[in-house]
Amino acid sequence: MTLKIAGAPYTLLYVDDVPASAAKIATFLGVEPVHNEATFALFIVAGGKLGLWRIGDVLPLVAECPGSAEFALAIEGGPAAVDAAFDKAKEIGLIPIQAPTAMDFGYTFTAALEDGNRIRIFDTADDPR
Repeated sequence: MTLKIAGAPYTLLYVDDVPASAAKIATFLGVEPVHNEATFALFIVAGGKLGLWRIGDVLPLVAECPGSAEFALAIEGGPAAVDAAFDKAKEIGLIPIQAPTAMDFGYTFTAALEDGNRIRIFDTADDPR
């Protein structure tokens, strides 16, 4: 049997506070959620779907703590755009956990929500994987 995929895949982050996390994501990305409740929020981002799900409501129960995965976005504009996004992340209260740096896949930084969920922004201009 072959699965018939219905649309873009979802990335789900398990968060402590959906409304607070959704507000920060909306401000950072400049995209409002298409669905927003106390237990779940959904964003459409560059054709993909980012869901924020309150960790206490996830079934089956979550055995790992947030922060063991990340939501990553490739952006255009080179290192200057990554640096600007890093500044914006700090301004809106995301927690910087990796300053902008060159890595094997491109120029990148990582920030986190209060509960440890990670957001990585990177530019792949020099390595278009």
